[in-house]
Amino acid sequence: MSDLKVYKMTDINKLVRENVIRLTPYSCARDEFKGTSGIFMDANENPFGNLNRYPDPYQRELKAEISEIKEI
Repeated sequence: MSDLKVYKMTDINKLVRENVIRLTPYSCARDEFKGTSGIFMDANENPFGNLNRYPDPYQRELKAEISEIKEI
């Protein structure tokens, strides 16, 4: 007989406190900006080239690589 345990799916909302559920999710500067500028100084981006400290908040390249590996 297998040693694997079978776990029943649980509604995540039953595990999380109410005050946590009511929190507003984080929103990056790119989500809030509606203009055409490509530099977000308030998000600590470098206006001089591709030397930004923070990665793409949408992880586009990573998602593309994983999709290719997983063939999805």
